[in-house]
Amino acid sequence: MYIDSTLQPIILVCAADNNYAMPLAVTVRSALANLKSKRQIALFILDGGINKTNKNKIIKSLQSDQVEISWIQIDDTQLNNLVLTRHLTTTSYYRLLITKFLPPEFDKAIYLDTDMVVKGNLEELWNIPLEDNYVLAVQDDVELYISMSDGLKNYKEVGISPDLKYFNSGLLVINLKQWRNENIGEKVLEYITQNREYVRNDQDGLNAVLAGKWQEIHPRWNQMPRIYDYSSWKESPYAEDIYEELLHQPYIIHFTNSPKPWYAGLQTECKHPKKDLFFQYLDMTSWSGWRDTVWRRLVRKLLKVTSLTTSKL
Repeated sequence: MYIDSTLQPIILVCAADNNYAMPLAVTVRSALANLKSKRQIALFILDGGINKTNKNKIIKSLQSDQVEISWIQIDDTQLNNLVLTRHLTTTSYYRLLITKFLPPEFDKAIYLDTDMVVKGNLEELWNIPLEDNYVLAVQDDVELYISMSDGLKNYKEVGISPDLKYFNSGLLVINLKQWRNENIGEKVLEYITQNREYVRNDQDGLNAVLAGKWQEIHPRWNQMPRIYDYSSWKESPYAEDIYEELLHQPYIIHFTNSPKPWYAGLQTECKHPKKDLFFQYLDMTSWSGWRDTVWRRLVRKLLKVTSLTTSKL
């Protein structure tokens, strides 16, 4: 697809494995649905093993004159010996390699986690000046400061001020020029490797390396669920006007907690107040009408047990 060179497209990057193919489609579909202009999006998908069927469904879901999709196969060799869990897969670290595959003429990019729904106009986020900041991001809703992070308990030893704010890495506007010039991705990977007894994920590593080098933006660009736990703004860390905007007019809803909206658990299910928004945009994709069921959950568990048993034979 032709992209008008006189107006650089919004560079959008998402990462997903096959389990997150459907949520990825929802995240990007919602962003497209709320774009208020004819601004085009150059979407780079960091492919962690999405199968052909789901790739075709993503392509069909995002079919638009405003988007061009580039599939990026990542070399995982740089990501050996990192902290991995059931919820933290190798794909989670892909954002650290972002400068290795984006064309050098691009100076910035928006990175979105794939457990998000976009309600705001992404062009407004794109137009926020980066200046000399390495990233634009939103303060985390639980670990507000470096001193509150379980993954940065050794902040004194590594020389990080405990009073600096700690950001959530699910939404990042990345200064690609700065990252290239200073090899930020490599520095984060090195930090994680050297401090793996403390570090839990790449978010800890990013906060360690970029401490004091990022710019905070309005939290409505990354609304996390803690906001719903406060009975009023006075209990929250926010001023009244920011609290009201974040609670009632979020630009991006980030489903950071488990279970996610698309999983109907056997005994629990997602209680997020905005979970219906996920299905609203899901029904605008090739997965329209899809809903999780107890039976699907049982089949997944059975397949997982079968796979583990087979691998031991």
